[in-house]
Amino acid sequence: MTKKLLTGTAFALAVAGFATFTAHAGTVSSPDNAQAAAPQTDWTKRVTVSENGGHVLGNPLARKRLVEYVSYSCPHCATYAAQSAEAVETRYVSTGKVSVEVRNFVRDQFDYTAALLARCGEPSKFFGNHRAILAQQQQWISRATSPDPIAQKRWQTSDIGKRLQYIASDTGLRAIMQKRGFKDAEIDQCLADELEQSIVLDMTRYAGNTVKIEGTPAFTINDKYQKKTHSWQRLEPLLRSAFGGL
Repeated sequence: MTKKLLTGTAFALAVAGFATFTAHAGTVSSPDNAQAAAPQTDWTKRVTVSENGGHVLGNPLARKRLVEYVSYSCPHCATYAAQSAEAVETRYVSTGKVSVEVRNFVRDQFDYTAALLARCGEPSKFFGNHRAILAQQQQWISRATSPDPIAQKRWQTSDIGKRLQYIASDTGLRAIMQKRGFKDAEIDQCLADELEQSIVLDMTRYAGNTVKIEGTPAFTINDKYQKKTHSWQRLEPLLRSAFGGL
């Protein structure tokens, strides 16, 4: 479990001068008349964006909802992603009765860079970006935590756009996105997008101040925060209890 709640919230506030905050925080509405899944629909390929800017996999009108708060520099988040993806999609998302939403909780500038890159491209690109960044976490975190003096100096520039571009290049995050088919100009545009910056920071503040998460990954099931749950082993029985009968 990653316990840096004050650090993450403080980070969101610290960069407020570089990004104009907008009100995106809130829970995803779920209309009472949500329709059952159509047999021909592959819900594991359906990705939409929620009111607060999180990415939703599955039927956006599903009444049963799992929300994950992720920090890309959190090792437990990478472990959770590797262990849970197939089971969650097969058992729950594919039915059209359960949706899974990923929201950001950024702890530092490296996390922030990764979060913005995960959001690059159309919504359909998100989960591929998300998984690629987490799957290669150990490599880029290693570079982030042991920079050479030149990189370390570059990461201190007051120009937030340039700083994030340097971090993406120096840690290998840019290379991950290039392998995903993104051009340098697209990558730099994603890092400089002020609206996306504000959405990510708003989600961070919402997670810390409203949901009051204790660490990452953190989860809500049908809008109820699951305390002391930071792994697939702890979450799986809770999902069976909440969604077992679908």
